Amino acid sequence: MKYREVLKYLIPSACYILVTSSAAAQTSSLPDIATFDLPRTVDKPLENVDGFSTYYGSAEVEDGIRLRSLITIPDGAEAPLRPLLFTQWVSCGSIELPSAKSSLAQIARDSGLAMVRVERAGSGDSEGPPCSELDYDTEVDHYIAAFTQLLNNPLLNSDAVFVFGSSLGSTTAPLVAKALQDKGVNIAGVVVQGGGGLTHFERMLNFDRFYLERRPELISADSIHEQMNARAIFHTEYLVKGRHPDDIARDDERMEAVRKDVRGLGSNDHYGRPFAWHQQAAQQNFLAAWAELNADVLVVFHEFDQFETRHGHEIIVDTVNQQRPGTATFVLQEDLGHSGWQFDSLIQAYADEQGSPAPGRLASTVIAWLQERN
Repeated sequence: MKYREVLKYLIPSACYILVTSSAAAQTSSLPDIATFDLPRTVDKPLENVDGFSTYYGSAEVEDGIRLRSLITIPDGAEAPLRPLLFTQWVSCGSIELPSAKSSLAQIARDSGLAMVRVERAGSGDSEGPPCSELDYDTEVDHYIAAFTQLLNNPLLNSDAVFVFGSSLGSTTAPLVAKALQDKGVNIAGVVVQGGGGLTHFERMLNFDRFYLERRPELISADSIHEQMNARAIFHTEYLVKGRHPDDIARDDERMEAVRKDVRGLGSNDHYGRPFAWHQQAAQQNFLAAWAELNADVLVVFHEFDQFETRHGHEIIVDTVNQQRPGTATFVLQEDLGHSGWQFDSLIQAYADEQGSPAPGRLASTVIAWLQERN
């Protein structure tokens, strides 16, 4: 097994850190170090994954907030690589990779591209307010500002740029790609998995329907009918009209009951993000962004996705191919749940029981598609 070393150089104005294998350091003509002036604040080792080197850096966004950046270079690379920009899922937490087992690590190692990630505000080493307070529009703006800066990094060949969105990062991916395209960046391809092109209102209503349909306890058809009607009203008030869930709950008993039972809806957050995140997402026209992209598109749907719909994924492909025939591809991966675990049934997947990890299935599909276009 290749051993790794951490090189640290301290000078008055900056810190330089590269995590790399000795073999990569001996064969590569790429820079030995990448600059960043953002201190390490997370109490854990630097990313140390076999098969690629990780350059720790930073990008400055609005209000002087500095976000941690990570650029991975596969072992053996001898020249700047085209970038694969990554936009992440809704839940907060660091996106540093703990091992080579995840699909993200496999893509970073084998795609032939330089994967570029930024930690959201308040996550990992990044500055700014906690991720739990970060709204949707600001998150998208941070991605655009950070990636715009990082595309000038000497590690990267930005003549063609790829974007990869995972889970609800599949909604930010087309917005980020479109904004960069408007800045003159050549977006060569966009890959998404686990998030479709439906409105956020439809997405959250579907989340509720799956919650009613797929829970182990039996729920009658009459109950689902009545509850969905009530939840449609609730989400219209919450997401479309922008009202606070507590205010909606005071409208009547039905709204109070919905407020107590929407999955992931806490006292001040929804799936760990502020209400404003979801309300702003509900104002976004994702399909319009997809339609205006001049890029190849890969959309991957997992058959047993616990949250998203096949239709939501297919509508991206249908929309893109109406504009640019033959440029969008839909791939169905059977027996997989949202996060790439394999299950025997949809109900088993929703209960998250008796599954087994299968990250290589998504990774191999994405890698093959990217390699064809790089």
